[in-house]
Amino acid sequence: MKLFFLTTDLGDGDAAGQLALLARALPRDRFEVVVGALGPVTGTAGGALRVAGVPATALPVRNVLDFSGMRRLRRAVQDSGATVMHAFGADAVLVARLCLARHDESNAPRLVATGAVIPGDGVSGWLAARQLRRADRVVATGWAEGERYQRLGVNGDRLTRIAPTVTLPQAAPDRAQFCRDVGVPEDARLIFAGGRLDAAHGARDAVGVFDMIRYSSPALQLVLTGDGPDREAAEGLGRALSFDDYRIRFSGARPDLAAATLLADQVWVTCVRGGEYLALRAMAAGKPVVAYHTPELGEIIDDGVTGYLVPPGDRPALATKAQMLLAYPETAARMGEAGRVRAADRFGAERFVEQYTRVYQELG
Repeated sequence: MKLFFLTTDLGDGDAAGQLALLARALPRDRFEVVVGALGPVTGTAGGALRVAGVPATALPVRNVLDFSGMRRLRRAVQDSGATVMHAFGADAVLVARLCLARHDESNAPRLVATGAVIPGDGVSGWLAARQLRRADRVVATGWAEGERYQRLGVNGDRLTRIAPTVTLPQAAPDRAQFCRDVGVPEDARLIFAGGRLDAAHGARDAVGVFDMIRYSSPALQLVLTGDGPDREAAEGLGRALSFDDYRIRFSGARPDLAAATLLADQVWVTCVRGGEYLALRAMAAGKPVVAYHTPELGEIIDDGVTGYLVPPGDRPALATKAQMLLAYPETAARMGEAGRVRAADRFGAERFVEQYTRVYQELG
């Protein structure tokens, strides 16, 4: 069976990482995979595909009125002879459905949509929701996401629940080098947070929580991972709160962040929605997670066993749980190991690939 995967880009994002893992793990004797990206094909996911010999092509489409870009994409899909087109991410789903609308319906590929999230407001949101409802199969990462899709009008018989996957990191990067890169002492106690530095991921909440606990130890350092529009605001808030005791660092979107999580003492997930990929990376690295209790994270984290869940926006509660883990390292180690086992047992790649294989076979 021939598959055409489409994503926004092949950088360090969660959707790109899931796509790259799936494209590389599908059995070559049963599937022929081609990957297209609306943005650059460089980055961590793009490199992984190249190493695996999976062809990836940049097919830029600036917006839904970019007719020349849509023609290039349509031609690439036709040339691939794909039976199924699998779009990862909201932008890719919208563009893929519009692309397929111009195909002869008798031989148009079937469309699978993953990671379509919640469309925005206005005309663009209405159009995105409409195109999502027309997909042949919509994949939700959990029950909460599935319910949101149903509220948008996606029929239950077109919905499939497939939990995200994560791989267990084998070795941490060199600690001394990592600490030099982010500007912290080599003997620092590291707390990771972030993922993407924007309002949805709560970078400023993490800064506020850190200000509550930093007085307990001069060795504590908060490392905000990833990039995003809130980086400057998070840094400004941190400096305003800390005066001459500034201990907030930024890692940027490093390709080794999953492995670097092995260097952390604990991980905070301060997302107001979602956050499952951040939590899974922490669990895979054997680190306890302290997180806001979003519907998605309630399905990932076993509260009190693999980490702690606190009400969204409750900074004092998050600070209290984080302080407990710092004060009782044996509890932190026990939770981290429980998280690693849970990540391997319930979110392993083999199960993930098997479930997607079943979806492709049903549509093909």
